[in-house]
Amino acid sequence: MSQTGAGTIPFFDLTRQYGEIGEEIETVLRPLISSQQFILGETVRNFENRMSEYLGIPQAVGVASGTDALILLLKSAGLSPGDAVLVPSFTFYASASSICLAGGTPLWVDVDPDTFVVTPGTLDDALQAHCRRTTSGEWRTRDRDRPVRGCMVVHLYGQMADMFSISEWAARQGLWVVEDACQAIGARFGKRSPGALSRGAAYSFFPTKNLGGFGDGGLVTTREPSLADRIRSLRVHGSQKRYIHEELGYNSRLDAIQAAVLTAKLAHLDRWNEKRKERALAYDKAFGLQDAFGTPFNAADSEPVYHQYTIRWKAPGVRDHVRDLLAREGIGTEVYYPIPQHRQEAFLSLGAVSLPVTERLSESVLSLPIFPELTDGERDRVSRSLLHLLGNLPR
Repeated sequence: MSQTGAGTIPFFDLTRQYGEIGEEIETVLRPLISSQQFILGETVRNFENRMSEYLGIPQAVGVASGTDALILLLKSAGLSPGDAVLVPSFTFYASASSICLAGGTPLWVDVDPDTFVVTPGTLDDALQAHCRRTTSGEWRTRDRDRPVRGCMVVHLYGQMADMFSISEWAARQGLWVVEDACQAIGARFGKRSPGALSRGAAYSFFPTKNLGGFGDGGLVTTREPSLADRIRSLRVHGSQKRYIHEELGYNSRLDAIQAAVLTAKLAHLDRWNEKRKERALAYDKAFGLQDAFGTPFNAADSEPVYHQYTIRWKAPGVRDHVRDLLAREGIGTEVYYPIPQHRQEAFLSLGAVSLPVTERLSESVLSLPIFPELTDGERDRVSRSLLHLLGNLPR
């Protein structure tokens, strides 16, 4: 998770965050540990209510992980076995695997080359290329004749997609929309949070997220009480009342320890997100006069939270060389994601597709350190080191 040693700049370092708020975390954990009440209960309900208020979405349900949040959201949105769901290939594996684990089939979508997220145009391109519309108005895949039920929008790197235009497009196609907001807690588009214009949104509280727990955790937000009730049942073995099971469900409960930690951290989230933004703007300023790589693009109505600060190299074959050179200088970087999902072995049986933007991005993106505790001096050193390398790189 972080590099160690004198002179290194870690890509991410959770020990710094704990150094700042460790006593606060321990204070909220002591009474919980004394109570020995670890599964759901008042601590989890309180966190769910806090998240609902923070995000401005009336229903919030805690689950065991971000992946589970996606699976339970898909099933509750109406996904049936064999149904196809539009999803970007340029994303983390769980965005697509959750569709399969919920019984559906991914239908790959390319992304916008500037924002790295789907648009009505990229969604429509995939739909038109791989599907047909029946006389009844239903979309079905040309291959294997699967019904197309919905689309998953992934808000990658903390950058929200334009849910206003996407939700309008989906309504015209007769498709529902769910949102993977696992990297976008606190992000807004047009002042709206994920889940405001869709069936619901899924969040992850993996420790490295902007709001991270002491282990795995997840959340689903929705405006629909019936959908939230279904998820509350699914997370406890398909049961609303003890020992009565209406359907096959899961063991996917957010535990009280995670809820207590996350409640304490939530009070700091806006400050942490603002620090990420400050570091991103400083990077933007430092990199403004060069043309070797592109910096993150933000739409006018977008309020990103910079889960990652990801640059895109314009020349082919440069990214890995740059990463190696920065590593020699003790600067941590990461690649999200080196293999697009449509090329993962787990999905090869779905058939080959061409996604040129996704494939270029997987070969050219590089994420730089941007966590809130990164010092100004460290950030400046990253900028200087990267700019210093440009004179010796192929264009």
